[in-house]
Amino acid sequence: MKRLDLPAYESAALYDSSVAGLADEALRAKFEENRPTVVEAFHLFDENSQTKTWCNLPRAAHGHPDAIVVGTLSKGELVALYDEGVVKSRGEPRRIYDQIKVSARDECPYCGGIGEMGEVGELGTADHFLPKAYFPTYSVMPVNLVPACQVCNKGMGASFPTDEHLQPLHPYLDEDHFFTTKWLFASVRPGDPLAVDYAANPPADWPEKDRLRVAAHFEACKLGSRYRSRVWSEISPLISQRRSSLSSLSPDQFREHLAVAANEPGLPINGWKRVLYSALVSSNWFCDEEFE
Repeated sequence: MKRLDLPAYESAALYDSSVAGLADEALRAKFEENRPTVVEAFHLFDENSQTKTWCNLPRAAHGHPDAIVVGTLSKGELVALYDEGVVKSRGEPRRIYDQIKVSARDECPYCGGIGEMGEVGELGTADHFLPKAYFPTYSVMPVNLVPACQVCNKGMGASFPTDEHLQPLHPYLDEDHFFTTKWLFASVRPGDPLAVDYAANPPADWPEKDRLRVAAHFEACKLGSRYRSRVWSEISPLISQRRSSLSSLSPDQFREHLAVAANEPGLPINGWKRVLYSALVSSNWFCDEEFE
């Protein structure tokens, strides 16, 4: 999990620019007339962000594109504003959209950067934290657009929990302790080959809601299996080094060597690599093993 800075745009900036680009004058006028109501909805989003109760915001029914969801605007019109007015735009809306996506610097904040953000020259995807299928009002709200890898985007799905305890973590808006306090842990299972298991285990003194949200996020993004899949590519060369250039180190010296990565402030405290090295430091078997 990785913290991202808030998008440097006002809540209605993307709405205004995408509406301004509409070729249909009648439709553009309709969006302009509904702007005050849409802005009120954006304020409601901000209020719920203070209490982390996005799940309580008004939902649209699945399907039903003709259903009126805010003011006189239909669900279909709001979704099309994003699909046609932002994603397919060649002007200011697309520039804002792309700027939001590249703000992650090719590291998906949901999984901490293990997911592919796109092919060379691409910009990855933008996940709607509140899916536009149920919350079309926020489809063009910058703070609801989060750069994400394809796996996390799919893992979040088109639905959103109705229980505030099961909401995923928001890279822009959630509390600092989700990003500065360790809640991700790993353990080493000795063997040939060895195995490493990851688990979400937040501090016992955290509020129950926060503990449950961490667990829900861990499951939604399938972090356990995805992190495990990265382990061997990191450990294999490390074992080779232990057999060769690091063979002269005592177990304690080898542990100190591993602790450098385990305590590296440049790596996310709840990132797969830093947590992996913490687990290796804690494993007497790994530090004592000669790997002959």
